[in-house]
Amino acid sequence: MNQPQKWPEVDIEIKQYIDNLIELLRLNLKHNLIGVYLHGSLATGSYYVPKSDMDILVVVSDALLPGKARGLNLAIAHYSDTRPTIGNIELSIITVYVAKNIPNPIPFELHYSSFWHDRILKDDVQYKGNQFDTDLIVHLLFVKQKGFCLYGQPIDKVFGNVDWNDFMASVIDEFNWTLEDQNILDSPYYSILNICRTLRLRSEGVHRIYSKDEGGEWGLRCLPKRFNPLIQRALNVYQSDNTIKEVDIKSGGVKWGRDELLAFRDFAKQNQGFHRSN
Repeated sequence: MNQPQKWPEVDIEIKQYIDNLIELLRLNLKHNLIGVYLHGSLATGSYYVPKSDMDILVVVSDALLPGKARGLNLAIAHYSDTRPTIGNIELSIITVYVAKNIPNPIPFELHYSSFWHDRILKDDVQYKGNQFDTDLIVHLLFVKQKGFCLYGQPIDKVFGNVDWNDFMASVIDEFNWTLEDQNILDSPYYSILNICRTLRLRSEGVHRIYSKDEGGEWGLRCLPKRFNPLIQRALNVYQSDNTIKEVDIKSGGVKWGRDELLAFRDFAKQNQGFHRSN
């Protein structure tokens, strides 16, 4: 199994890549840049080089003009093509007012991820008007509880308190989407581990966030034993050091049993308030 990494003790090429990304942001945003913050798997200690993304939240003092947002997003998209990993940058920019007050829904100034990469390069992205992302509330809580300040003002000074109910509403939205139709088949190992993580959150009822590793390990202990082979396989794929192609990142480069996945989906649908092992 691949050893997970946690900032700042990471492979030198990953650290240099993130340091150079910070410099790109500094050069483009100048005095408007309040800070750059790491969250997600690289902050929680569950970062696996073949698959994990680098999750970055950027805070600025003033809203970005459309031309500035477009130019910066193009620069980030081009820079992402030089990354030393399969996993990509996932980056959002918000204003300091949003970071401190956390309105609902949460507006953002710019977003970059693999999903948006080609559209950004084709200039098929809207930079005018209000844009909102329901996932940002999750990112904000990760920054507050387990994030790292990579540059600029400290987390406690910049970010306000996240309402737990707002956080859980966003988590449940994603959870419900995963359980709809056959969506679990689209990204099997991620869906399995995220279902486990969400069931753990709902079961324990404590205001604490968990990594995908922690969700899967809880699933092995607490969910019906008939699902252990599926959950263990999801953990093995997630933690594997096998190099995969970018096109295979959602599957982990392995084949999954459709019936097994749908059975796990159906269990999660019927046991959303699960509390103990069967």
